[in-house]
Amino acid sequence: MRRSVIVLGALALVLSSAGTASAEPPVEVGEQLDDRAGALGVGTSAAAERAVADLAAEDGLVLSAVFVSSFDNADPGAWARDSARLSGMDGDDLLLAVAVGDATFEYGYWVDEDFPLSEVDLERVVTAEVEPRLAAGDRSGAVVALAERLGELVAAQDEAAAEAGPWSARTTILVVVGVALVLLVAHLLSRRRSSARS
Repeated sequence: MRRSVIVLGALALVLSSAGTASAEPPVEVGEQLDDRAGALGVGTSAAAERAVADLAAEDGLVLSAVFVSSFDNADPGAWARDSARLSGMDGDDLLLAVAVGDATFEYGYWVDEDFPLSEVDLERVVTAEVEPRLAAGDRSGAVVALAERLGELVAAQDEAAAEAGPWSARTTILVVVGVALVLLVAHLLSRRRSSARS
């Protein structure tokens, strides 16, 4: 079963209402940054584009973000899940979906059950890094922060796996030293026996 996380954030972004935002059904995400609501603004997406490209190149994770005006009254997590399925996303993909309304915002994200990072870690990153930036209207910053934290989680996981591995660098050194000592002792004992016989 695929995992999806549903988060609803409401924030007064503007003081006056400017009409009802057009609703969007789940979409096929065409690019890693798919801004259908004009939420990123001209020139502000360059850092986000670099961040998602670096994450894919260095850590093998594909972060996509789609911005729409509304989730069409759908559950944010379900909307993200359905969009991910339409887009053919798989185990190394993460989809962040954000609906930017006149006076509120909603967001959810989706990852496959085979995604290499834990759901607990993902929730922690989204709550601590993504949500505050979305609340402040820094949508590009939210994508950058998510990409950077995902990279840090992958690095920490790789380091932990290396330390726990059966043949870490420290273990290898200890084994080599131990074997050398055994061979040295065996050699010395053999020489003593030879001397004693002669």
